[in-house]
Amino acid sequence: MGRVKDLSVIIPAYNEEKRIEKTLRNYITFLKKLYKENFEIIVITDGCEDFTPKIVENLCKEFPCIIHIRPPKRLGKGGAIIKGFKVAKGEVVGFLDADGSTPCESIEFLLKNLRGHDGVIASRWINGAVIRKDEPLARRIASRVFNFLVRVLFGFHFKDTQCGAKFFRKKAIKSVVNELGLTDWAFDIDLLYRLNKKGFKIKEVPITWRYEEGSKLNLVKVSIQMFLSVIGLRIKTSPFAFIAKSKPIRWIYKVVREL
Repeated sequence: MGRVKDLSVIIPAYNEEKRIEKTLRNYITFLKKLYKENFEIIVITDGCEDFTPKIVENLCKEFPCIIHIRPPKRLGKGGAIIKGFKVAKGEVVGFLDADGSTPCESIEFLLKNLRGHDGVIASRWINGAVIRKDEPLARRIASRVFNFLVRVLFGFHFKDTQCGAKFFRKKAIKSVVNELGLTDWAFDIDLLYRLNKKGFKIKEVPITWRYEEGSKLNLVKVSIQMFLSVIGLRIKTSPFAFIAKSKPIRWIYKVVREL
């Protein structure tokens, strides 16, 4: 076991060769001001087909705070974060997107708001949020429809479950990490649902955020996957959980993921 850290930041990265170095350098420079050397950044290069792993390996030589994990097979964003949870040594554990869309001042604001809570999640859709550059309209509409569905199905008060900036107390993550099984678009909802069910206090705070060009998402495909993922999670957490294990449902999931 290594020395306990104050903070662990997990960054899942898939084909981010154009942005990962800038993101890591910016975050490391900032976090050193807050934590000196008592933090770690866990980068999971998940299924990369470009030079992202090589770039991260080179940065590891320069920055001992970087821990690079390269899984032998694709885990998906949620699976990569779960992997990071299991190796993190920080008393506070969080995750950020590799594109650098969360500026350093927002990270500091999130961490300050963790006081008195078990977790804090960033929101682009509550009062006080500042969007420096909007997503394309189609993505914004899909995001709002998805959030409405989540709130109806799970009774959440959160207005933004999908923003890629969240931090939690280690004790909260440890209590649910072995229960997390979804690695797709419902991962964040699964995590928040399990934490909420166990009585942990999660605060949603406004964020300064910027849409970063270079998304590799197919909006139609992702929208279908998101819809099926959240419906599937609702079934799995209901008395009808056995339905989710049926062959027809598993076949539908397989077909959609391979679109």
